[in-house]
Amino acid sequence: MHKAIAMLLLSVPATMLAQTPKLTIDDLLNPRYAVGAERGRGDGETSDGKYIVTVEKGQIALRPKDGGESKILTSTPEPKSELELSPDGQRVAYISGGQVWVVALDGASPLQLTHDPAGPGDPRGATDHHPQWNPNGKWILYESGQKGFNELYVVSQDGKTLNLLAATEIYHGADAIKSSAPDHGDAVSSDRFDPHPLWSPDGTRVSFTERSREFFSGKLEVLSFDQGAGTAVGHAKEIYVAKNDPGGAWAVNTVSWSPDNRTLAVVLQETHWDKIWTIPSSGGRPKELTFGGGEDEAPVYSPDGKWIAFESNRDLPEERHIWVVSAGGGEPHRITRLQGIESGPRWNADSNSIRFTWRSTLGASANYVADISGKDDPKLQGAVRPSPYEGLGITPEIVHYKSKDGLALAGILYKPAGYEAGKRYPAVILPHGGPEGQVILSATPWSVFLADHGYVVLEPNFRGSTGYGERFRNANVEDSGGGEIDDIAASAKYLVDVGLVDPKRVGISGGSHGGTVVANAVAKLPDTFAVGIEKFGVVDRALFLRYTNRNSAIRWETKMGGPPELKPAVYRKANILPDVDRIKTPLLILHGEEDPQVPPQESQELAAALKKDGKTFTYITYPGEGHGFQQLEHRRDAYEKEFAFLNKYLQPDLGQ
Repeated sequence: MHKAIAMLLLSVPATMLAQTPKLTIDDLLNPRYAVGAERGRGDGETSDGKYIVTVEKGQIALRPKDGGESKILTSTPEPKSELELSPDGQRVAYISGGQVWVVALDGASPLQLTHDPAGPGDPRGATDHHPQWNPNGKWILYESGQKGFNELYVVSQDGKTLNLLAATEIYHGADAIKSSAPDHGDAVSSDRFDPHPLWSPDGTRVSFTERSREFFSGKLEVLSFDQGAGTAVGHAKEIYVAKNDPGGAWAVNTVSWSPDNRTLAVVLQETHWDKIWTIPSSGGRPKELTFGGGEDEAPVYSPDGKWIAFESNRDLPEERHIWVVSAGGGEPHRITRLQGIESGPRWNADSNSIRFTWRSTLGASANYVADISGKDDPKLQGAVRPSPYEGLGITPEIVHYKSKDGLALAGILYKPAGYEAGKRYPAVILPHGGPEGQVILSATPWSVFLADHGYVVLEPNFRGSTGYGERFRNANVEDSGGGEIDDIAASAKYLVDVGLVDPKRVGISGGSHGGTVVANAVAKLPDTFAVGIEKFGVVDRALFLRYTNRNSAIRWETKMGGPPELKPAVYRKANILPDVDRIKTPLLILHGEEDPQVPPQESQELAAALKKDGKTFTYITYPGEGHGFQQLEHRRDAYEKEFAFLNKYLQPDLGQ
C-alpha cells in the first residue's frame, strides 16, 4: 500500500502538490509563527555570557546559549515585558500588571516595587513602563502614566523609597487643544507622550524629551540626579529644541551617552533624513555625524568612546544593517554583508566587536558577533532558529512602480505557493498602519498564510510611510485620503499590468490607518476592489478628533494643517461618509469596543451609513478590546472571518 501511495504521489504534478495549503489559523496563533518585522535591542545577556534572559511561555527565563534547558524565574500569570538586567547582572527589572518588579537570577521570589494606580486616558500609557537601572544598581528609573501624563520616577531596588523626578508634560485648561478635539478642561492629561529617558554612564544625570502642543517634536533636556538621596537636583537643562514636524510624527527621542558623559549622540532630521548628530551634554551646537540619504537610527557609543554603531537602511530601504562611524566624524562603514534585518547592536568590552540580532527574509533568526572593521565574516553565536515558513515555496520580494503623479513606490510582494507564470491569481493588497510605518523585507505571517492559500499579496509602502525620508513621509500632509489612495490604485494597477492577478478578483484589507486606507479606497475607487476588510480605521477625521485621545488629536490636527473649521476642504477629503453611496465593494468591518486610538464611533457611523444606503457589509465588534485584538478567541474569530470573507468574493470555488 505504501508503494502504491508513493507511485500515486509521483504521478501528481509538482505544482498541484505545492498548492496544497500547509498553514492553518492555529498556526497564526502559535508564537512560533509570530516572526513579524519588529525591531529593537535583543534579549539581555548575563555577565558571564552563558545565558540569555528572555520571556518563555509568559515567564522570565534564563536560556542557556549552548541550547540546554531553560531555568524559569517567575510563575505569575500576568504578562511580563521590558526586561532590564541590573549592572551586576544578578537581577532583572521588568513590567508586569502595569507595575515595576524585580527578580533575582538565583531563583529568589520576585519583588513588586511599585503599586501605582492606573491613570486616566489611553490605557496603553496609563501604567508604569520602561524600567532602567541606575549604573550604581541602587535605583530604577521608570516612566508612569498614573496621573494621565508621562512622569519620570525612581524607585529603590528594595521598593522602600520612591521619588518623582520630572513631569514631562502638563496640560491645563488654557493649553487644551482647541475646536473639535476632546475638551478636558482643567484636567491634567497627556496620555502617551514618551520621553525616552536614559541614564548617563556615571548615573548622575538623566536625559529625556519633553513634548507639548507647542513643542510637539520635542525638547531634549538633561536633569541632574543625587545618587544618594534618589532625587532630582535643580531643574532640567534644555539641550536641543526640535523644529516641529508638519506631519506630527517625528520627535527627537533616540539618545546615546558617550562613556565620558560629555556628549549625546542623537537622531535628528535637520537634513530631511534621520541622521546621527552629536550634542554636548551641557548644551551647545549640534554636529552632524552621518550624511546623505537613508535613515540612520539607534546610535550606541563604544565603551572606549571612539566609535558609534547604528542601524541604517542606506544600502536598501527595505532592509536594516549595522554600521559604524568614528565618534569624531568620517565615513561610516557597514560591518557585515548579511542579507536581511540586523538590529540591537551591543558592543563588546574591547570596543572592537559588536553583537547583534539577525533575521532572514522568511524569519529565521540568530545572534552574531562581528568585527567593526567589516573585513571578516560575522561569527554565529549559538544556533540559528529556523523559520517556520521554510519549505512553503513562498519568498517575499521587493517590487517597484510609480503612482499617478510619478512618485516612486516600493512594496513587498508575495507570490502564491506553487506559482505558475502566466496564471492570473486572486490578490489582496494590505496597506500598513501608522501611516508612519514601513513594511520591510521580513515575512509577515498573515501575508504568508494568504500566499499559502493561493493569493498574490502586496504590502505597499504608500506616501506617508517611514524609511524614505521626511519628504516622502510628509507627502500626505493636508492630503489624507488623497495621494495615498492614488498610490493604492497604482498598486492594484501594477499587479494587473505585470500579469499576476485577475483584475476582477482584487481585495484590500487593513487595520488602523490601513483600515482608513481601505475605507477611502472603496469609496474613491469603486470599481477596483471586489472585497474590502476595514479594521478599526478612520472614516471621518473630524469625528475622530472629537473622540480620540489628546495626543492623537494633536498629532492629526497638525497633519491636517489645523482644525476642521480652518481646513474644511482637507477634512472633507478625509470623510467618506457622504460618499458611501459610491461604494460597490462588499465590506467586513471589525472594531474593538474599547479602542482609545480610533474610537468605535468611526465604525458605528460607517455601518449606519452603509445600512441606510442598502450596501453589502458585515459589522462585528469585540468587547474588551482596544486598538487591535489581543484576546486569543477574538484573534481567532477575526482571522477566520477575514479569511472566509476573502474567499467568498475572491475564491468562491473553495466553498468557504
